[in-house]
Amino acid sequence: MWILGLAGSHNSGAALIRDGKVVVAVQTERLVRYKRQAIRLDEMSADTVQVIAYCLRYAGIDLPDLAAIATCTPSRSVHPRFALRDLPAASVRLPPFVRVPHHLAHAEYALHYAPQDPCLVLVCDGSGTFEDQRAELDIQEEEHHPIKHLGENGKESISAYRFDGTTLSLIYRVAYGSAGGEAGAEWLASLGHLWEWAASYCHGSRHEAGKVMGLAPFGSASVHADLRTIGLHPRGEVRIDFDGLLRRCLRPNTSAADISGSQHHQDIAAHVQRVTNDFLVDLVRFLQTRFDTKNVCYSGGVALNSIANEHLRRSLGINLHMNGSCEDNGTAIGAALAVYHARTGRRVPEDVTDYHGRHYTSSEVEEALRGYAGRVERLERAELLARTARALSSGLVVGWLQGRSEFGPRALGNRSILADPRDPSMQRILNERVKHREAFRPYAPAVVEERAAEFFDLEGPSPVMLRVVPVTVSSLPAITHVDGSARVQTVNRRQNPIFYDLLKQFEAETGVPVLLNTSFNVAGEPIVETPADALRTFIASGMDLLVMEDFMVHPPPSSTSPGDRS
Repeated sequence: MWILGLAGSHNSGAALIRDGKVVVAVQTERLVRYKRQAIRLDEMSADTVQVIAYCLRYAGIDLPDLAAIATCTPSRSVHPRFALRDLPAASVRLPPFVRVPHHLAHAEYALHYAPQDPCLVLVCDGSGTFEDQRAELDIQEEEHHPIKHLGENGKESISAYRFDGTTLSLIYRVAYGSAGGEAGAEWLASLGHLWEWAASYCHGSRHEAGKVMGLAPFGSASVHADLRTIGLHPRGEVRIDFDGLLRRCLRPNTSAADISGSQHHQDIAAHVQRVTNDFLVDLVRFLQTRFDTKNVCYSGGVALNSIANEHLRRSLGINLHMNGSCEDNGTAIGAALAVYHARTGRRVPEDVTDYHGRHYTSSEVEEALRGYAGRVERLERAELLARTARALSSGLVVGWLQGRSEFGPRALGNRSILADPRDPSMQRILNERVKHREAFRPYAPAVVEERAAEFFDLEGPSPVMLRVVPVTVSSLPAITHVDGSARVQTVNRRQNPIFYDLLKQFEAETGVPVLLNTSFNVAGEPIVETPADALRTFIASGMDLLVMEDFMVHPPPSSTSPGDRS
């Protein structure tokens, strides 16, 4: 049974599942090259066509082969009909559209990559389905005596489900409307919107929550300890005091300037991070009174907060199960899984992975390089790995495109820019020469799984870079944040054979099985998808080498030689 899933909001995308397993998935932004691009579900736009075609072509099927198209969007457009436009009704059999609640799609996504043991499933984001439209959806949630806190024109922002090993049932929901007061109608009373407000205040865009997380360790949360920004009441009511924040915070960064060194904004970021950490601990404790378990699956945009994730894990001693596409793009997978379960009664769990995109062959790489003016070498794998590791150990910055592209927001060794984490000047080099981003933002490490505990205070794996933990050595300055932490990716050979082998080759060169791993893009652009995207970014940036499949690409003649590029 083939089911296509579509996520229509920001971070939109498409996913294709077969018999309950994910076959392929892609974010719209990777194809149209515009960050956080949405797609509409009420018309067949060119962007919509692109993401659907990407999935269908990968699988070698067409629309009539689909059993259903699962849709998921938090907007009021809940009647998708776009595929009927400009197609004679008799010309092709079109699959039915099945509309899925937004948070249920998040929940099914999280549960899919977890052991099927009894657990809580927590979803926390900016907003999801409108409560007054829930009855119109084609799939309705199971409920188990849920506690609900609903407001006028409310949209779900926190949902919790109990999974008893078979049935997923709603036990808790928060769905408030506008925060009101001085916040007006712009901000909903939700934790996700608190972070959107912080991103807008500190960085001039509500989509820059990741920057707020990077800024927070530079600040002091105690400066605003008197504010009661968010709290959980005994029966699970959530209260967010936007008014107190707005009265205190009078210096919004409306121009999106680089605020490195701004103590005011650093302290605000630290405050929002602290209250989020505390709130999530209180929330899970409250939910455990409804369903007593140490197993928690977690998804939604707020779940990208790797600092809060680790605080939650360590404070409560829980088993936290997550996968990398926990923001809205993952609901394309989750919506399709929800439809599959509704039709079959089955769930087919899979191992955690975010490598859901296409693999580009050596022939496709060769075609992208046709006409390129720089030197290109085609190498056997052993030589490719050895020379790449030597280049990295000598201080060069390497673009790296291998295998299937990542679906989520993190580069996990298939669409990455790699560098030596031991080099104390590497963060500055990347910021000034390659990525062109703010100095306060940290870079992440990738480490072979079996040696991770030698360098980081880390128990267990972290395959999709959703855990921020202390760095326990002083020899990795390029990936150590100001507070001594790093957002770690662990790698084993089963998950990613060639990236693991590169890490081992770097270890043979240096004794350190760790590389700096950042996304293959420059500021303001999506991560590269195709070899052509990678080549364009390589030429436009200050990288020293580009490795795509078995090709090693050197800078074009007009570029500065690697020896002069530091």
